[in-house]
Amino acid sequence: MHREQTLQLPAHSRIDNLQGQVFGIVMAAFGITILKAAGLITGQTAGLSILISYASGWSFGVVFFLVNLPFYVFAWQRMGVAFTVRSFISATAISLMADFMPHYIQFGDLNMFAAAAVASCTASVGLIALFRHGASAGGLGMLALYIQDKTGFKAGWFQLAVDLCIFAVSFAVIDSLAVIASLFGAIILNTLIALNHRKDWYVAQ
Repeated sequence: MHREQTLQLPAHSRIDNLQGQVFGIVMAAFGITILKAAGLITGQTAGLSILISYASGWSFGVVFFLVNLPFYVFAWQRMGVAFTVRSFISATAISLMADFMPHYIQFGDLNMFAAAAVASCTASVGLIALFRHGASAGGLGMLALYIQDKTGFKAGWFQLAVDLCIFAVSFAVIDSLAVIASLFGAIILNTLIALNHRKDWYVAQ
């Protein structure tokens, strides 16, 4: 005779989720700030927004906010109101912080590959924190999470595939060496997310 046991998983409190979301926002925005200072891009909607910003002269924050809008409709329908609202808040805060940070944090001469590596490590930690606390940085991150939850195909690998398309276009906008350094950073970022964002490793919900 087998006895069934029901495990009560601990839940994140509102404070847990708030601090995790704030941490994720700051780290993601700081990573973008490093990339912009080095003249680099990243992948996903953030990378596309940086690329449009370089080509048009528009503010990154405004472009990032606008590019994300269609994805909120998808998230609202497929991933729920709470996730969509948290992601909207996170993406908006990242947009604002990435525009304001350069006024308070300046860098000297940056090696492109070193900047790409550090920025990618920083941003990946921020994104994982957002994912863990029921949010995202908007855009393709929401779609990647949905695909991972429904199919098991890792969000990091999906994002890397999209990134390759963005980098192919970026050769027409920025220096080829900067594109290579940016791709190097994107591989680091998405590999870290793919290896470290595993729902089955977590206990709290």
